[in-house]
Amino acid sequence: MMVEKKVDTKQEKKMWSAYQLALNLGWMIVVPVVIFGIGGVVADKKWDCFPIFTVVGFIFSMTTALLTVYYKTKDIIVTGKPKQK
Repeated sequence: MMVEKKVDTKQEKKMWSAYQLALNLGWMIVVPVVIFGIGGVVADKKWDCFPIFTVVGFIFSMTTALLTVYYKTKDIIVTGKPKQK
């Protein structure tokens, strides 16, 4: 009976680790989109050239988010755990 308890605890830790990874990846995508997206809209309003900076901001945000997620998942795949700073 004790062995089953340890297995459940180990599985629960893995499950919470997966949830934490999903939340971290979500934030890694959302933050650049919000920052560069809002920055592009503000720049377009300031210089009155609507789609240019919004599109450039969106491209920067997607590139930043993609690279961030890529390096984070690469660390996890290679070492089995996220790199700590």
